[in-house]
Amino acid sequence: MMQLTSIAFLFLFLPLSLPLILFLPKAYRRLSLSLLSILWYVLANFNNLWGILQIGALVFLTALIAYLPPPRTIGAAKFRTAFLILTSIASLIAARIVGEHLDTSYVYPAGLLFVTLGIVSYAMDRARGDVVRPRNPLELIGYLLFFPTLMVGPVVRSKHFFDLTEELSLKPTRLTDGIRLYMLGYIKRLAVAAVLMRALQNLLHYSETIFSPTILILLLLCSFFFFYFYITGGADLARGVCAIYGIPLTRDRGNVLTSTTPDRMLYGTTLSLRNYLFDYVRYPLCRVCKGRRGRILSILLIYCITVLVFRTRLELLLLGAPILLFALLTELTPVRKLPSLKFWWRLLLSPISIFLCSFFTLSLLLPKPSDVFLLIKSAFSSETNHPTRYILGAIQDANYLGLLLILLVLFLPWALLRHWIFRKARERTALVFSICEITFLFVCFVLTMIYFLPQFPTYAEYAYGIFRYGEVAP
Repeated sequence: MMQLTSIAFLFLFLPLSLPLILFLPKAYRRLSLSLLSILWYVLANFNNLWGILQIGALVFLTALIAYLPPPRTIGAAKFRTAFLILTSIASLIAARIVGEHLDTSYVYPAGLLFVTLGIVSYAMDRARGDVVRPRNPLELIGYLLFFPTLMVGPVVRSKHFFDLTEELSLKPTRLTDGIRLYMLGYIKRLAVAAVLMRALQNLLHYSETIFSPTILILLLLCSFFFFYFYITGGADLARGVCAIYGIPLTRDRGNVLTSTTPDRMLYGTTLSLRNYLFDYVRYPLCRVCKGRRGRILSILLIYCITVLVFRTRLELLLLGAPILLFALLTELTPVRKLPSLKFWWRLLLSPISIFLCSFFTLSLLLPKPSDVFLLIKSAFSSETNHPTRYILGAIQDANYLGLLLILLVLFLPWALLRHWIFRKARERTALVFSICEITFLFVCFVLTMIYFLPQFPTYAEYAYGIFRYGEVAP
């Protein structure tokens, strides 16, 4: 499969496609981007003909409705919008249920989620009159199949996309920033997230069915940081590729480790999804239902959508209930707004938030989310199969994970220093700092390609990490 981390993309697709976009006349650059997105999507789903046909049918339906003659009545316009939104959502739900729950030959098409989000965004923005109409259907298809963000995001809304791609041009500063972000995302995905995935598989395999409290804590932490680095690494890859093509996307992650509540920590890895749901779910609902009732309903609806975005398992709604309760608590009580309690509130709730998010992300990775309760029950039982030191010694790259933990601790002040230098320091100091940072990332990027890419070739070729419960990762 063609992915942003694959060798085929890095050494073939990217260098060949870059001149086709940036060196053409401006009037044809967005059209060229659309054609490349179509080609990339076909290559990414080369072995999934039914998936390509399903995505193609949705995209064709959207373009057909978008370029039909304007309806004569408001009711007809609303019907078109509702029909398009409900059809795309129904297609997504049906594909998720068949792909996750039924043993059939059907393969869930990669990128269907983001195509659906794009269709809903375009339909609602068009109904609001808040989007620039594309010059031709191919430009609309290019938005729906925008390949840098098609697999793992970030979510790009239609009213922003057409403005961002209006003037595609090669700028040295944007190119440098794009290369830096691409290398950072590549390192996160293959040198961090893939290794954490293998550690999770090793822990689950060698522990069999009996877990000690130490192993359970490691499982929770590995699952949360695997989720964080996988999602943010994909977003950094996408932002880097977009910047190389001349398209600036905003940052998609927040300050996760300093978040006070689990819902903010969970959305800290995908700010664009949070902003998308607020724009198309919360704000319209709050306009219809005024006051506290609208806020509560919007929180409940956004929570359900967020959980079902990751997996269509109803038990996940119950497993994530503590996150929902904290979201309701912070929405309905003004305690976080009191300056005297802000520090203590943060100090108290940050560890709780990490634990609850780790609990939720581990349940996302297990074949049956309810198995997480069996792990907790086993951790506090008196039975044991193997000593904890045996299981810890069976983890591959254990020394590397320890080194990675030290680097993460050092990264926090480094990030603060970078932010301060680019805001307060002189231009020459910022330039020297930027050169040192890119040099360090380049060294890590090359080491990742030499050492980690051969260990995870399949992982680099697929949009979603291959996590096999109870098996040892290769």
